[in-house]
Amino acid sequence: MKKLMLIFILIFLAIVAGCHSRSQTPKAEKGLEESNIEESNIVETDSPSEVTTGNKNLKLSVLMDIGDDNLSQTQIDQRQQLNSWMGKDLSRMLNNAGYQANLIENRSQYKSGTYLLKVTIVRYNAGSKAARIVVGFGAGAVSLDTRYELFAPSGNLILSDEHGVGSSIEWTSCARKLNKQTLKVVSDKLKR
Repeated sequence: MKKLMLIFILIFLAIVAGCHSRSQTPKAEKGLEESNIEESNIVETDSPSEVTTGNKNLKLSVLMDIGDDNLSQTQIDQRQQLNSWMGKDLSRMLNNAGYQANLIENRSQYKSGTYLLKVTIVRYNAGSKAARIVVGFGAGAVSLDTRYELFAPSGNLILSDEHGVGSSIEWTSCARKLNKQTLKVVSDKLKR
């Protein structure tokens, strides 16, 4: 019986040790809770002529950026997958909110006369799905921090901020939370 218990403990420890994330990206500071958007951190640099209010079908180009250049190939692949999903989801959410959102791949595809929303991944920790399943209690949590910048059709920066979230579910829930936060702040700024 003792040998069986010892074997069980060794297998459990091997699973936990194997689930440990090797990423050097720090976890979200607030653990599993969604961080709040603090109005004091939002940079707004606009004049009244820069913000269009009540205009139906406001055109908005969405540019997603994977961020840091000093990444391993695995991290680049993860961020590209995240960027692809997050960009499509954000564009869909913006279209559902009444904007004419268009996802662009690079700045050269930007058409003047439209707003530009640039979203950059600042930090991303994919966590460990195995640790989330086996250990639970927040082990292996995913964390994601992004920076968004909204440019007016004239090219002037009118809104900029960073925010981040963590989740013990999976990476898509972090991306969705951040997309909702970004949509809310952009809609508040553009009075929609």
